[in-house]
Amino acid sequence: MKRICTFLSFIALNSFGLAGEVSTGDETLSEGSKVKLSYELDADYSYVGDAKTSLGHGRNGDVSEQSNFVSAIVTPQWNDGPLYRFGLQWQRFSFGLPGTAPLPNTLQSVNAVIGADVQLFQSWLVRVEFQPGIYSDFHDISSDDFNMPVIIGGSYIASPDLQWILGLSIDINRQWPVIPAVGVRWKFSEQWVLNLVLPSPRLEYEWSKDLTLFLGGDVKDGTFRVDEHFGDAHGRPRLNNAVVEYDEIRVGAGMEWKARPGVTVGLQGGYMPYRQFDFHRADTSFETKDGAPYGQVAISGRF
Repeated sequence: MKRICTFLSFIALNSFGLAGEVSTGDETLSEGSKVKLSYELDADYSYVGDAKTSLGHGRNGDVSEQSNFVSAIVTPQWNDGPLYRFGLQWQRFSFGLPGTAPLPNTLQSVNAVIGADVQLFQSWLVRVEFQPGIYSDFHDISSDDFNMPVIIGGSYIASPDLQWILGLSIDINRQWPVIPAVGVRWKFSEQWVLNLVLPSPRLEYEWSKDLTLFLGGDVKDGTFRVDEHFGDAHGRPRLNNAVVEYDEIRVGAGMEWKARPGVTVGLQGGYMPYRQFDFHRADTSFETKDGAPYGQVAISGRF
């Protein structure tokens, strides 16, 4: 199960965003060059109820969760050249833990986004994106907490209704540092879309031009480093300054409402059947024994 979850959680093909049209906003003329700017803003909050979790040595305990994600990216383009991507992202997992749980109560990251989208030939779009930043529990931050995951993705537009997506994810702190993947987005009727693109594969139904309903899954993940005294504080010295690989799978249903041009509000809920904290370099891991319900609210803007 661990290998399956790792494969799913780090593909993150949906973040490539290569299957749709590029939106453009402000345009500035400078010495005969046209500069087009567009913006991407995303934020979400979710809550997961108590899930019985292995705490080692035959002990179990209830672990709840709150998670947040915020992303702000600007995408300038000069003339018809590459679409560059510059921005900042913040992700945070906060856990409600039993007092003796050998788990971090917070895992979070603050990272930059540096990348570009390039069109190759007639039907290929390719993205290369670097995400340098701090990935840790934010206790005693040091240079060890720095990491730079890399995403390389390509989208082949077979037709207006069918796109194939190829991806490669690189993270040196992961148990599998390099992971390839394939996805597809297929609009097979006027109102139905099969969107098998991670981290949120789903079946979509367009109820109206402003409202879309969906049924599917969601993957939350990341690699983080705990502080140099974490293991000592929990009677497990091998976990001092260790890397923890966090994986979580959710299944549920939801809706997305276009509140205004460029602005979408989403609501979803369902069940979280699987979560794992894997200190793979220390040969120690903790998994859920039972799942828990979850709910999430999200907002996104494309200008």
